[in-house]
Amino acid sequence: MMNFPRIMCTQHPDSAIKYVPTQEELDEAIECFQEYGCDEYMPDYEGKTTPYHQNVQIITRLLEETKLRPGKDVFITPRIPSAIQENAFRQMMVMMSVAEANWKARECAEEQAIIELVHPMIKNISELVEAQQCTMNVTNLAKKEFKFEMNVPQIIPLLEEVPSLLAAARIVERGLSAYEKNLDMSLERYRAFIGKSDSALLFGHMASALACKHAISSIRELEQKIDTTLGIIFGGGALPFRGHITLENSENVFKEYAGIDTITLQSGLRYDHGIDKAKEFVKLAKSRLPSKARIFQQDEKEEMVNIIGIFGKNYIHMLYQIANIVNRVADLLPDQRDRLTREGIIGYSRDISMIAKVADLCRADIGKGLLNAQCKESLNLPRAIKYTGALYSMGLPPEFLGTGDGIVEIIDKLGDEALESLLLTYYPSLEADLNFSSKFLNLNVARVFFPERTFEQIERNVDILSNHFDISIGGESTYKALTEMAKPYLTDLLNKKEHILDDESLHLTKKILLELGKIRGSLG
Repeated sequence: MMNFPRIMCTQHPDSAIKYVPTQEELDEAIECFQEYGCDEYMPDYEGKTTPYHQNVQIITRLLEETKLRPGKDVFITPRIPSAIQENAFRQMMVMMSVAEANWKARECAEEQAIIELVHPMIKNISELVEAQQCTMNVTNLAKKEFKFEMNVPQIIPLLEEVPSLLAAARIVERGLSAYEKNLDMSLERYRAFIGKSDSALLFGHMASALACKHAISSIRELEQKIDTTLGIIFGGGALPFRGHITLENSENVFKEYAGIDTITLQSGLRYDHGIDKAKEFVKLAKSRLPSKARIFQQDEKEEMVNIIGIFGKNYIHMLYQIANIVNRVADLLPDQRDRLTREGIIGYSRDISMIAKVADLCRADIGKGLLNAQCKESLNLPRAIKYTGALYSMGLPPEFLGTGDGIVEIIDKLGDEALESLLLTYYPSLEADLNFSSKFLNLNVARVFFPERTFEQIERNVDILSNHFDISIGGESTYKALTEMAKPYLTDLLNKKEHILDDESLHLTKKILLELGKIRGSLG
């Protein structure tokens, strides 16, 4: 079996304890290799003000200060901006920075320093092909202008929305085929990146988890039919909504997402959980990865898609009711990395996914219900980390949104056997996720933020889940006290037309929100 990196250290801004400016990310990269034992680092240019020269700086420090050889012992795998969501110029500049890093490393190392790039938010094959063509153009430019030869870096598609996750095998197969055709060569290895966070933001926790598992199964099924070894990266954060990647939940993570080769180590786990737990998780992951995937049969995948449609419908129905409220609280959470603004010429936000693509895969009545859940208005959503953190801070962990109603509808439309399959086969970790989240649930606080009709739906979902699972609500006493303390300030913010607080109240509110993040072990 071909070896892929096991632990990808990332620059996600999900730590509540630590703000990391771009100037410190060079030290962070070296530390992740030498101190934590990671074997891959992802400089992140997606929505971030990361300097273009960061790639060459990391490569230079590795070569000058360590015995680690980039491209052999450890790997630098930048995430490039999307040409559609940001702009093509930024994407091209990052690719040029990769060429510079490889040019810098050529005299000191036999291996090419950077061999792959992550492309975010892949929705269709054309985005992947166009980005791959851009890497070829940059490679040819380096050869022509600088008399410098390098292999064309491969584009790793990041599949982070439910429609693309359900189409994972097709996207990977066509991306691989296009790459081989353009370069007139066969590839021994090709990687795909599966993202938990944004798929949860747009479709809910359960639809996201099942879509990720569907993607892993489909990619492994594809691998059996081709000559290329496929590597799968699983990206997630510490809170259940974003993946529940923690030392305490590690057994569930490795079982649920069996079949992956690489797992991310994000800032929340590294800094908020402490270096000892992070290092122990790295050690454990190295012993458990890669793992053999559970390949679902066709009838199982069809049932999973219908369950995804049901959970997605019930979550999206609630998302439209709460989005504007959550946005205002999300804006109070700190930027723990140097990021682009959420709105504006060079900024971007996340919007609702293309529901029709998922509805078309579902049974007719389920697909119709999913389509009916979508409103005509566009949602200007915050990024997944702040969205998750905002809801937790309001006493409403997003894992509860639509999940109870979804379970009731599964029984009603697919039967008790489908629910049994969900809880025993498709996603047995649901109870563990809810057990964690329920410690931070505070309905007395949540009820003041949402309209009465919306809160009644929230309360109904909690009641259903409490009846189905052995969960203890509001068990974290310090957290409960802090959410009660933040409640009047957040209520005041939401009630004011200008949506502003005086300086003293604003400072105190932000401080409380940060403390809440520290207690739950991640900003969001």
